[in-house]
Amino acid sequence: MDILGAAGSAPLGESPGSIPMRKTIADPHNPDRRIFCEAVAQGHFVRQFDSTQYPIPGTLNGALTAAQIIVSFALLGAASQAKTFWVTGLFAVAFAFVMQLGFGLAHEAVHSKLHANPAVNDGLGILLYSLFPGSYHLFEIAHLIHHRRNRSDAELEDYVLPGEICWRKRVVYYFILCGLFWFLTPLAMLTIAMIPGRSIQIPAPGENAGGFSRYMQFLNSVNPMRIRRDLLVTVVVWTLAALLLHFKLSHLAVCYAAFAFCWASQQYIYHVRTPRHVVLGAVDLHLWRPFELLYLHFNYHLTHHVAAWVPWIYLPRIAAEQPTRGFLAAYLEQWRPPQPLEKAWPPHFQASGPLPCSHEGQLVPDGESHERRT
Repeated sequence: MDILGAAGSAPLGESPGSIPMRKTIADPHNPDRRIFCEAVAQGHFVRQFDSTQYPIPGTLNGALTAAQIIVSFALLGAASQAKTFWVTGLFAVAFAFVMQLGFGLAHEAVHSKLHANPAVNDGLGILLYSLFPGSYHLFEIAHLIHHRRNRSDAELEDYVLPGEICWRKRVVYYFILCGLFWFLTPLAMLTIAMIPGRSIQIPAPGENAGGFSRYMQFLNSVNPMRIRRDLLVTVVVWTLAALLLHFKLSHLAVCYAAFAFCWASQQYIYHVRTPRHVVLGAVDLHLWRPFELLYLHFNYHLTHHVAAWVPWIYLPRIAAEQPTRGFLAAYLEQWRPPQPLEKAWPPHFQASGPLPCSHEGQLVPDGESHERRT
């Protein structure tokens, strides 16, 4: 199901190009916005040209990381001491949203832009992800591969692929949105940590394999030794926190149930029913300003995919245009059941290029490499 790689320009099987960051006099107040407008129009990445142009706000990120970890554990401690379920629930809701900040910071670390010092960057990322709890290394591998195969068959949860059973795909989709995505995070860390050796060998999926089998191929890039490192840090962090804060397991379960639903139900919101294109298969969403800051401008998701190396504080400045589609509308839209792919995307359009007006976009080949980590 491979078609054109870039928006109406690249030959079959080739990947989208990239536009180097360069100065332009199009707008004296924002000289780079034209570059990003061109990149979105052409379906291209913008590669980093000057590492000093968008400096990493390391001090700010470090302060946010410390605050997020302290506040998260404080909320868990307060929830454990609450006398009624409703008070525990209020703390749980607050915890769920504070953890969104933690995810945003860990996401910055994965792209090497939480701190300019690589050791500090990864160390903070490991600490942040220990609160999920999960493996930072596993998240790092899965997410960087996501940027290379976005909207390919391996990452197409919102459609039923040929050979997949429709009702089963829909059930799994809703389980994922309701929290299964989060539950797999600690489960995967524990499972992989028990695998001996330094690598995982998962056989290549067959031609008619479903999306899940294709997605799991990212595990072949995972180093179990680093998973064990992350598990050790997680155990130490939680042991110290439990001794200091005297958690109650039932109250922790309420807090993490709230976070699991909140986090998992927002993981696909920026990609569901977007064009099947590695660059353009994302969308910028309008979000209420306080939440936008809490999410570290994660709602500028198309802009992030165009230039994943740009730190979060600059995303609104470089966006091709300010988002107009509402976050809530997109959130509700994703709860529609997955439709058969060939019903939504006629096969003859999948093979020939641009889709009709109601299906604008392009497919991308599985395994295509488009992003280098800087």
